[in-house]
Amino acid sequence: MKKFLLLAGIAAPVLGVASPVGFRYATYFAMTTGQPGSMTGQMINSDGTTIGVSYSGHVVSDSQFNNTGTYYYTGFGANPSPYTNALVANAPAACDIIALAGQTNAPLTNTITFSAPVVDPIMDIVSLGQQGQSSNYDFNTSFTILSQGTGYFGGAGNGLSNPFGNRLTGFEGDGVIQFKGTFTSISFTASPAEFWGGFNVGVQAVPEPATLLVLVSGIAFLARRRKA
Repeated sequence: MKKFLLLAGIAAPVLGVASPVGFRYATYFAMTTGQPGSMTGQMINSDGTTIGVSYSGHVVSDSQFNNTGTYYYTGFGANPSPYTNALVANAPAACDIIALAGQTNAPLTNTITFSAPVVDPIMDIVSLGQQGQSSNYDFNTSFTILSQGTGYFGGAGNGLSNPFGNRLTGFEGDGVIQFKGTFTSISFTASPAEFWGGFNVGVQAVPEPATLLVLVSGIAFLARRRKA
């Protein structure tokens, strides 16, 4: 009986304490410029498998791949990174980014496709819109803003909002949004025209808390049976 009580006590801190967890981000190894443009890469899924990640949509001539270029996932000056928060423990390690440059006022549909389902993916947003002039991403699914702040190019630090529906509006907006559910693709349009703005996607690197609950409960049940 003592063994069962000990294991039951272990479950409480595991399930009761919320803390940021690690995320894995997509890295890219190929790019096609033009209208539409494309990016090709991969990402380690939450189950440890490698999945393909591809993008097709607006011109991507200022995108970065193979960890070459400027690292944008940081705060401006001494400001903290807007890419970590109560859920997300880490920003991307590589500087890879899908950058939309010079999109028109007649927006294409931009689509990120995963070769296998991903659960609750996040998107790091870099410089959506500019101070005094907004730009919008209109998604085909709902999302939550997890964090925002003063990013690489400066700004007020509160430049992201969801004014209605599935629209993300940015005035020099930097931060993290999350899509709840299981996805094989995410689509959006970007308008009006903006000189430069970028993003990348990631997934949680550890099992969801519900998985941990099943694991701990199973251990406790086996211990109780053994004692009986």
